Amino acid sequence: MTEIVQHKGITIANTLIAVDKEGRFCLNDLHKAAGAESRHQPAFFFRRPEIQELEAELNSAPAQSLPTITSQGRNGGTYVCKELVYAYAMWISPKFHLEVIRTFDAVATGQAPAAPKPSAISPAKEFRAIFGIARLIGLDKNAAAISANQGTAALTGVNMLQLMDRTHLATPSQEIYYTPTELGSRFVKSAKAFNQLLVQAGLQENISGHWVPTKKGREHAYVMDTGKAHSSGTPIQQVKWRDSVLAEVAL
Repeated sequence: MTEIVQHKGITIANTLIAVDKEGRFCLNDLHKAAGAESRHQPAFFFRRPEIQELEAELNSAPAQSLPTITSQGRNGGTYVCKELVYAYAMWISPKFHLEVIRTFDAVATGQAPAAPKPSAISPAKEFRAIFGIARLIGLDKNAAAISANQGTAALTGVNMLQLMDRTHLATPSQEIYYTPTELGSRFVKSAKAFNQLLVQAGLQENISGHWVPTKKGREHAYVMDTGKAHSSGTPIQQVKWRDSVLAEVAL
């Protein structure tokens, strides 16, 4: 099995990139850093003809160790040389490509920021506290867990779900939910006008500039995490509605 070490200087998008004893970087960690979208899985990357040609060229170079290796087990994953890290980042997006290059350059020149010191705050304690608050304001268990994880990461630097390899959580049902914009467009109404109808029906209220479902509205609403965050680190959430809400508003 591949011997894994932790690289002390490469952290991309708050994700620590594992490195094997040959100095190859874990592409699975890069996938997480890039957002962990299914379409960006390393397996799809290696199916591209130009990547297969690049890998063959790297393998043929004198004194070049194998550029890729796949290991199994607890520390399993695909480990690649820096050239393939750059190629993978470029395949993801120009923005991610630049982030990877600049991070590697910063490490090479000794300009990378020091790793954050371990927090004295208990990540588990913070997670439970934020999870409880999220449930109180009407989020379902999965949405509350995602919100608690983002809040915990902002406070302590520890990504609890990533530690458990649970970066994606299944939705509680297969029902389709709609934004106020989508629902309003059915009746030639703007999102602003439809939101006011929800307020008039007692289904939602505006708290500190954010729409929050009322007790009455929770049976029709779903508070989803957008995967983004405000500058303060708090998660950006969006309220969506079932079709059943239409029976409650005066159209």
